[in-house]
Amino acid sequence: MSVCLPTYVVIDASSSMKPHEAVLNATLSRLHYNLATNPRVSEFARVSVIAFSTEVHVVIPMSDMEQVPALPEVICGGGTEYGKTFDRLRECIEEDVRDLRMQNLSVLRPAVFFLTDGAPTDSRWQDSFRRLVDKGWARHPHVIAYGFGSAQREVLEKVATKALFIADGSDTESALSSAISGLLNSLIASSNTGEMRIATEVKGFEYVQVAQEYID
Repeated sequence: MSVCLPTYVVIDASSSMKPHEAVLNATLSRLHYNLATNPRVSEFARVSVIAFSTEVHVVIPMSDMEQVPALPEVICGGGTEYGKTFDRLRECIEEDVRDLRMQNLSVLRPAVFFLTDGAPTDSRWQDSFRRLVDKGWARHPHVIAYGFGSAQREVLEKVATKALFIADGSDTESALSSAISGLLNSLIASSNTGEMRIATEVKGFEYVQVAQEYID
């Protein structure tokens, strides 16, 4: 039975990202190209791309990227709603894991790569986050967070369960590109070993050891 890592690329598309919209879309296209042209990785890491602002949009549902011709364009604008994002993620994981198992795949714990340049604009997001990473829910994911721009380290320390990367002052566009490269390197390393591996060397980012990991 083939092993599969459900992977969620969850990216901030709020109004603060509007000046960087073209670079965001170009960077996501590069991620798609690199996955689609590496069959070993795309077969192992099934990927969903989710953009969040005031609302949450599933840009690409869980897919083998080799089968996706192109990514739709992400349009930036609105607030930074963490709570809605975590609620939607939980729904997606529930559905996607079931569907992947129906394809006779052996499914690893999902991985969420959470990229943001700002603080949450909703006050009760932590309730939604607790439901997402509840150890009583068998499908609770690993969360790898990348913060840049005006993202708050103390907030992301509450979000990251597997690894945290904080930009060291690099401009948003460089940091975004580096974060996607780090994500891609993690997926390549994971596909080579058949289990979750994090690429901890990410240009322009400080790797922060996550003090408390959730028990698998």
